[in-house]
Amino acid sequence: MEEKYMYLGIDIGGTFIKYALVEKDYTITKKWKKETKLCKTKDEFYDYLCEGLTELDVECIGVSAPGVIDSDSTVLSKAARNVRIMMHHRVNEEIKSRTGIKTATMNDAKAAGYCELMIGNGKGTSSSVYFVIGTGIGGCVCDREGVIQGVNNIAGEFSNIPMGYADGKILGLSNLASMSALINIYNSMSETQLTYGTEVCERYLAKEAAAVKAMDQWCLNICLGLFSIVIFYNPEVICLGGGISEEDWFIDKVRETWNGLERPFKDLTTTRIDRCLYNNDANLLGAVLYATKH
Repeated sequence: MEEKYMYLGIDIGGTFIKYALVEKDYTITKKWKKETKLCKTKDEFYDYLCEGLTELDVECIGVSAPGVIDSDSTVLSKAARNVRIMMHHRVNEEIKSRTGIKTATMNDAKAAGYCELMIGNGKGTSSSVYFVIGTGIGGCVCDREGVIQGVNNIAGEFSNIPMGYADGKILGLSNLASMSALINIYNSMSETQLTYGTEVCERYLAKEAAAVKAMDQWCLNICLGLFSIVIFYNPEVICLGGGISEEDWFIDKVRETWNGLERPFKDLTTTRIDRCLYNNDANLLGAVLYATKH
């Protein structure tokens, strides 16, 4: 197949920049990645990002990037240290000026949600939410038309759903329901101090008491966040994303906790809890889907 019939997806992360060549039917034919380099200037960053891309004959480029991004692709909020240089600059212009290729950019969690809405487990719904569990909590709210951005492009920033207030600061959902939170919950319950969420999961599956207790609390916290979403939007489906959502036991655990949670409107609520169909590739595919339609 000739490359001119392909699209290019770019997923900019704090650790890696991922690339994918995508066909007309949205299947990925080639993927590669490189480390995200800490750059001193935005020109150095975008030169590095676009290295070798002029050799590709693609119709358009779809970019998934962290942070709040407005309609003209200006990055409005800080993200990880290695990509902070992107702030206040227009991603589309920077990439198009170096490649000559039409470019469209959206927030990474919103790109993942858009992918699920168009070709994944949200396809055919009139209301859906995507809840991505990682270092923080990414999110995306959709109706049948597409992603709901909000007047200031912050709709779906679920990390900041208020769960309390202490010392003059709002305690956001990411403090209670992210992978970082799982580690902190476990470490507060055990003399053994762990570094990675996967370690807690392994101990949970081995039925270690502290890990079971920590997992119970963590999944309850997640479900409290999901209930907040159900109350303010009441979507047909909430799709869970992030690496852990690929684990069947985790999806079962969240559903069990959700079904056992005593909550208002429990008998009335029909919102389904599902997983994202496209997990690792959702950002890339969502960005491409967005680019082909904008």
